[in-house]
Amino acid sequence: MNAAETMVWSAASGSIGLVVLLGAADALYSRSKASVQSLIYLSTCWLFFTLFSGLPASLASATGQSWLHTAQVLVGPLCGSLGTYGAGHWLAAAKRDRLTDVSFRSISAVCLAGGPLCLLLPSGLQLPASGALTVLSLSVALWAAVRATQQGDRLAWGLAAGCMLALPLQLGLYWLTLQPGQQSILLQAGVALLGLLSVSVIGVTLWLRNHQDLQIRHAGQSRRDPTTQLYSSVVMVQKIIRAQRRLARTRRDGALMAVLVFEPERLLAQVGQHGLNEIYAQLARRMQRHTGVVNPAGRYYDRCFVVLIESLHSPGWIRTLGLRVASSLRRPMEVASIGGERIKLNVDIGVGMVHLTGAGKDVAQALHDAETMASAARGMRSRAALLDELSGQPVPVENAELGTSWHALRASRPHHVRAPHHLRHRKSAA
Repeated sequence: MNAAETMVWSAASGSIGLVVLLGAADALYSRSKASVQSLIYLSTCWLFFTLFSGLPASLASATGQSWLHTAQVLVGPLCGSLGTYGAGHWLAAAKRDRLTDVSFRSISAVCLAGGPLCLLLPSGLQLPASGALTVLSLSVALWAAVRATQQGDRLAWGLAAGCMLALPLQLGLYWLTLQPGQQSILLQAGVALLGLLSVSVIGVTLWLRNHQDLQIRHAGQSRRDPTTQLYSSVVMVQKIIRAQRRLARTRRDGALMAVLVFEPERLLAQVGQHGLNEIYAQLARRMQRHTGVVNPAGRYYDRCFVVLIESLHSPGWIRTLGLRVASSLRRPMEVASIGGERIKLNVDIGVGMVHLTGAGKDVAQALHDAETMASAARGMRSRAALLDELSGQPVPVENAELGTSWHALRASRPHHVRAPHHLRHRKSAA
């Protein structure tokens, strides 16, 4: 290979490798079986393209090319077998179309068994036979994808387009390999471009279907509350558990904040459900304005919000943060009433704070304590209460003895651990 050919095939192989890396990132993020299958197929496509690109041949010239010939014979049918097997699942052929399902299963088995059998043929026929199996499997996938579009699967058009691009790619790669040194650089560049386009289109199409499956699977298990866009209660519990492990490892201190809204039924009578949801959304925005986006905030249940503050530079910041949040949430807010006009009203709230360390308070205990502090804060002037670790009683944050350092505050904690309470019964929103 000359310099221009090496540049063309290296650029194309590297670009396809980037698509594979994106597939790996999606597999790590979604952790679904479909994304892992997609990653395996994309990796096999990259291997197929690279082996036929001519780059390995230029490196293997000094040591012989028997291994490269064997790899080229086997990789095509392997790619076809994985592709048809995955396409059958992707198109849900077993549930929708018996003919397509049987075709996919049959061609996948033929490719899987036919690849090694090709090595039993005379040397000059091995690669052409392997190429015939590979092109046959892709043709079946193209036919099945078009058939699926006729049955109403609009996303199958993407798979069909990817197969249409991959068909001349495979023919071109086998032709370039069987007729080396007889093609122009423009023809080679065209085949390389087809490789990048086909793998990109197929990769995007696989990701779109996998994303749809994840949305369906996680419906009702959303990480976010739809009204406030805060984390759900399940996610917040998981975050608190992980935070306590980190606090134990780093020997740092944090806090757990709970915000309770009292008598939401009174607000509901004035502004209706839509207005009440607007109130909750405004409360969430005000709360996060002071706690910061780096501190996870969630909706524990309908009228209770929780915030995990994993890093506090001094004990006094517990007092400062509690007072700021309580003051902000008590300010009047403007919402739409049942009649449609904008009205100003005050929301009755309470803010509860609990000191967290790596000593490990049970999550249910910590949440219960924070909620208890928020309930007690309703009777306090500042509407913010902190759990006193010595007495186990709520105290106004402005009167809390926090000391001058975390060491002093930890030293004041009791050495015994109270038995965890059961969580209080949660009322559902009307």
